[in-house]
Amino acid sequence: MRTSSTAAMQIVAALPQGRSPERPSPALVSTPMLHRSPAVSCDREDLAALADRAGIALSDVPGMAAGTPDAAALELRRAWLARAHRPADATLKSPCEGEVSRLPDGQSLHFGYERDLSANLLESRTPLCYPVPPGWPSLRVLCRSGQAALSCLLHLVAREASTLPLTLHHAGRYFETATLLDLWPRQVFAPCDGSPATVDVLVGEPVHCDGRFGLSVPTHLPRARQALLLDATMVGLQVDIAPWLDRFDGSFAAVFRSGLKLDQAGLELANVGIVQLFVRDRGKSDLAAMGTALQRIRGLTGSGLTLDELAALSAPWFLDRPYLDHYTGRVFANNAALARAIGTRSTLLDDRCHPSLLSPGAVAPFCAIRLRDGDAAAQRRLLHRVETEIARRGLALANGGSFGFRGNRYELIEPEPEAAQPFLRVAMGYRGGSDRDRIVDLFRELAALPALP
Repeated sequence: MRTSSTAAMQIVAALPQGRSPERPSPALVSTPMLHRSPAVSCDREDLAALADRAGIALSDVPGMAAGTPDAAALELRRAWLARAHRPADATLKSPCEGEVSRLPDGQSLHFGYERDLSANLLESRTPLCYPVPPGWPSLRVLCRSGQAALSCLLHLVAREASTLPLTLHHAGRYFETATLLDLWPRQVFAPCDGSPATVDVLVGEPVHCDGRFGLSVPTHLPRARQALLLDATMVGLQVDIAPWLDRFDGSFAAVFRSGLKLDQAGLELANVGIVQLFVRDRGKSDLAAMGTALQRIRGLTGSGLTLDELAALSAPWFLDRPYLDHYTGRVFANNAALARAIGTRSTLLDDRCHPSLLSPGAVAPFCAIRLRDGDAAAQRRLLHRVETEIARRGLALANGGSFGFRGNRYELIEPEPEAAQPFLRVAMGYRGGSDRDRIVDLFRELAALPALP
C-alpha cells in the first residue's frame, strides 16, 4: 500500500486543522463535541492512496478533501465505477467475433457470451489468499456472490460423489447457508443431527453469530470423508486452515467467502464470491480439472461475473493480500476494542458480543449487543437509548447495514422469533481514532448500568 503518494499528501494537506480530541466524561452526561478526528486524516490518506493506485487524479475527486469521510469514500467509488462501467456500456452481452473489451487497467479480453466470461484476469492475481500447505496444490475461482460460490461448490461435491446421499454437517449459524442447504433434496445431502464422528461433507464457519457469537473448533467437529467447505466471510484471511485440513480425510477442500464484505476497501464495488480450492496429494492436472469443472458449473448456473462486475473488481486493491491484511486488521482491532469495553461482567449486556471475548485473537467485523434479559420490546428500548446518546453526543455512528465496514454503522436485527432473539449489531469500521473511542465510551457506560431505565 502506498500511503506516501502525492495524492495522499495533497489530500491530508487540504484537511482543515481541528483541535485536539477531548475525552467524554465517564457518566452518561457528555455533550456533543465537534472536532476533526485524527482518524479522518488517516482515512482520507488511505482513500487518496487508493485513488493514486487506480490512476484517478485528485482533480477528478475534489470532494475527497472536504465534507464527511463517508462522502469522500463515495466520491472515490463514483470516480472508479464511472471508469469501470465503460467496457460493459460499449459491449453487447454477445459481442461480435474478434471484438475486444479493455478493462480500466488496460488488460483486454474477448468472449462470445457473457455468461461464460472468464475471470482469469482476477483469479490469477498473486499471491493466493490463503497459504498453501505442502501436498495441497491450490487455485482461485470467482463467482457472482458468496452464496453463488457455496451453491457451485455443492454442485461440484455432488458431481464428484460416487454414491448418494452424502451426509452433511453444518458447523455454523449463518441463516442463508442453512436455508440454501435445506433446498437440496435429502437424496443428495442428508443433514446429520447430533455429534457424529464422521460425515461425508462438512460446511464450517470458524466464527458464527445468531445474536451471540460462537466458535467452531475443528477438533470438536466430525471428520469429513469427502469434502470440506470452509466459510471465511466473517474472518477474512484471519483463519488458520491447517487444523481444519488435519480433520479432513478426503481429497477436496475449499475456503470461500463473500468478497463484498471485507475485500473492497469498504467501497462495495460489486458482489463476488471468492473460492480457493485445495486438492490433496494430486497433481496440478487434477487441480486444473477440478477448477475447470467448478468454472463450468459457474457458467451453467449463471453464477459468473458480468463484464461490469469484472471491470469494477479490477481495482488494484482487490485481491491484494497485503492491503487486505491492513484494512481488515484495523476493522478487527476497532471491534475488539468495543468488545473489551463491554466485557463479560456486565449485568445488563450479554457476555458473548464478540468472539475475542471467547478466545483471544478471534476476530469479527462487528459486535452483537443484546440484553442479558428482556424481550424484543426491551431490545427496542435499548436501541432508543443508544440513538438518543448518538444524537446528543454527535457520534459518527450511522443507522444502516454494514457490508464494506469503512464507516461505523449500527442496526437492530430482528430475526424470526423461533430463530433467534433480537440484537443490536454495531460495526466499527476502518477509521478508528477518537470517533471510535467516543463510541466505545458510550457502550462502556451502558455496560456499567445495573439495569436499563
